[in-house]
Amino acid sequence: MSHDMSSPGPDKPGAPEIDKPGSWLRKALGRLAGWLGGHDFHYAGYLPSRPGFLLRYTLDPFFRRVTVNPRYLERLRELAGQGAVVYALKYRSHLDFLFFNRRYQKLGVVAPEVAFDLNLWMWQPLSHLVQIISAAVNYFTRRRSWPNPFQDGYFLNTLKEKRGSLLFLVDQVGFRQRFLKPREDPIRHLLEIQEQLDYPIFLVPQMVMYEKAPFRENKGLWQLFFGDSENPGRLRKLGLCLLKAKSAVVEVAEPVNLKEALAAASPDGRLRELAQEIRRELIQRLDVQRRVITGPVMKSREEVMELTLTDPALTRSMEHLAETEKKKLAKIKKTAQDYFWEMSADPHFFYINSMLKAVDWLSKHLFDGVVFDAQGFEKVREASQRGPLIFVPCHKSHLDYLILNNLIYQHHMQPPRIAAGKNLSFWPLGPIFRGSGAFFIRRRFLGGKLYAEVLYTYIKTMIKTGYNLEFFIEGGRSRTGKLVLPKLGLLNMILRSYDEGAADDIIFIPTFIGYDQVLEEKAYLQELEGGKKEAENVSQLVKARKFLRRRYGRAYIQFSEPISMKAYLAGLESTEPDDRQARHHGQDLARRIILNINQISVVTPFSLVCAALLTYPRKGVYRRELLQIIRVLFDYLKDQQVPEADSLEDLNQAVEETLALCESRKLITPIEKEEGLSDELGLGGYSIDETKRPLLEYYKNNILHFFLPAAMVSQSILARQGFEFTRGQILEDYGFLLDFFRNEFIFGDADPESQVKQTLDYFDARGVVINLDPQEASYTLSASGLKELAYFANLLFNYLESYWIVFRSIKYLQKKPRSEKEFLKRIQSIGAKLHKLGEVERAEALSESTFQNALKIFGEKGIVLKKAPEGKGATTFSRPTDEDAKDYYGRQLARFLRR
Repeated sequence: MSHDMSSPGPDKPGAPEIDKPGSWLRKALGRLAGWLGGHDFHYAGYLPSRPGFLLRYTLDPFFRRVTVNPRYLERLRELAGQGAVVYALKYRSHLDFLFFNRRYQKLGVVAPEVAFDLNLWMWQPLSHLVQIISAAVNYFTRRRSWPNPFQDGYFLNTLKEKRGSLLFLVDQVGFRQRFLKPREDPIRHLLEIQEQLDYPIFLVPQMVMYEKAPFRENKGLWQLFFGDSENPGRLRKLGLCLLKAKSAVVEVAEPVNLKEALAAASPDGRLRELAQEIRRELIQRLDVQRRVITGPVMKSREEVMELTLTDPALTRSMEHLAETEKKKLAKIKKTAQDYFWEMSADPHFFYINSMLKAVDWLSKHLFDGVVFDAQGFEKVREASQRGPLIFVPCHKSHLDYLILNNLIYQHHMQPPRIAAGKNLSFWPLGPIFRGSGAFFIRRRFLGGKLYAEVLYTYIKTMIKTGYNLEFFIEGGRSRTGKLVLPKLGLLNMILRSYDEGAADDIIFIPTFIGYDQVLEEKAYLQELEGGKKEAENVSQLVKARKFLRRRYGRAYIQFSEPISMKAYLAGLESTEPDDRQARHHGQDLARRIILNINQISVVTPFSLVCAALLTYPRKGVYRRELLQIIRVLFDYLKDQQVPEADSLEDLNQAVEETLALCESRKLITPIEKEEGLSDELGLGGYSIDETKRPLLEYYKNNILHFFLPAAMVSQSILARQGFEFTRGQILEDYGFLLDFFRNEFIFGDADPESQVKQTLDYFDARGVVINLDPQEASYTLSASGLKELAYFANLLFNYLESYWIVFRSIKYLQKKPRSEKEFLKRIQSIGAKLHKLGEVERAEALSESTFQNALKIFGEKGIVLKKAPEGKGATTFSRPTDEDAKDYYGRQLARFLRR
């Protein structure tokens, strides 16, 4: 590596000293300096570990309030153990140097003691200030020049001792110094020092973030006089430190290893050019890290409208529409503009901040705590440096997006723009949501080609601008407690924008949001029983006050591994045409996102107890047996290593508290408290309110996907005549149930054969089944295994009953085809009658959502004939002409229901 100058000289680090001729003044000052402890290396840019009174008692109390992520501290300790650490700040600031010096000393990591090109005389202890002055005068009398730490080896000695130091990347003073005297560029000087050291020098870019508000392109008078939030003036920075220290946070970007940089550089390159490259890279890393917190530059709604509506592709689409529909282009454009105003967000930091404070208050009053996956979120923050994030949560409550965005902001990231249903745009919440970053979309826009194009272009504009987005892939809140099959509309628009180059990469974040108890559970049950969903309005908002009267346990936020679109597509090989390939990618990615959400779902004590209570159709259960069922289910979850709530670490206590909660909510009643009953046998037990079983079902469904392999294998075993069976027979039934319930559940990627083997091995290890012949894979049911298998099999029993009700209702189609609405109403009526007659055992089987899924699979299998609507007509169902499929599935249902 070239040093830019070939001839040696006194300017070189390590060059011999050249003393000037002596004099009586020099000797006198030398004695004075020695008496005061002064020497050549006292430097005004060095701050002793015990600073002056002014710093200790004025700023230190505020410095202590600033948050430093423990992960950053651990990383800094690792770097200090490997080499020398030099911190890099973007802008020159006395206050920032003082902060890192004091705060890092208190936290026990290497603190910057020395600053390049910074005079700290004001903050020096008096004794050290005298030493600096005397040493400087002594130096001058000997050499007729002032001390220069670049030329005198001061920084070299500092780094040899592995003491921390700090430099600035952008400032007028530093630039002038580097421009006029290239050899005094701190980074270039560090490269020269690196060549003399065996261990690496790490340049660590970092900053203190006092404000999280996004930048705006147009600066006001306040910014002109006092600086902007990125580079505030001295008065503004001091004010921020005093007033906002508690909400401030330290951000540390990835370090640059100078030893590796020198090794990778061209041998004939110049240190000055390499220093410039490293400076630009450090600035880029700090800018990226800042954008994670503040987001991109905030554009006005009018500017986003212009970017969206003048998009060339949208313009061509509007011109084509005007031509084909024989309408004036101006009228088409006016309609597009109306669509934009209807859907677009209008974020303002006042609304965002106010909403976040309100949600924080609401969370504290509704929940006993919110469990946030901080470790998973760190991976999300790292991924955000590679491209826009698309948060894809499951949807259980209107609180989902409120709580998630609040926690994202609390963990130092700008909240995403949320895709919300147009039903939420009513006054007064609509303007508040819009001002907080929500954009509103219609639930359906079939035939609305212009609306779809405007929406797509708006999404593309947001991605191109760098905004993070959030949408619910289920399309709406789950009324059943389990994840709904994905809706692909918005996902396909995001994939299309990526294909058209809106971003180099897009990162999807599958997110789980769950609750011990859901606020809207009562409304969900009414809809499942066939009731009509009540539209959101002001009266509902007023009634919502009643939810504040009780608490709902805990809320849980979990993040799956981020999915990079670039990496995802790189791992695919497809020879299908473009449109079919894009459709396939959307379906596959949606399924992968749903599976990832399922895998990080949290098992709560409430969902576990609800699942156990529903394993039998009886109106009551003995306490001893209930505890046994809970233990069996819990052991299986432990074996599968699924995420569970911290409260389940003490299972017995968690179960007792949950049973008490169920009793207080009148979901169950101890036998001894039933009117006119007493527990003469002393066994203890609970009666289950028949009308509350669908509510228990909702929470059972939160974790049902974890039990599906065991439940389906158990169903197959119990459906066999006799106690002996082979793995092949179980695999055949398993394949049938996978296909039969494909519209009901999202199954994992595991191979069915390995899944069956793994489940049978688990049952074998527990003594539930006995492996008679490992070679032939034949088994028999053990004497004690019947009950345990029934626990698992009964988790699916109500679904089989729901499908049986729909199957029995096909007779209603004998006379004429029926509309979907009319047919579902009749199915609900028939199911209620069968339940009263005892042919259907479980009240939770009377679920309209499950009836709809059954109709869908029966239509696909030809058991009923489904006819799509023509124009604005309704979907109709009629009897099939071929009865073979109907007879086959009827026999299979009867076998699994053991009828």
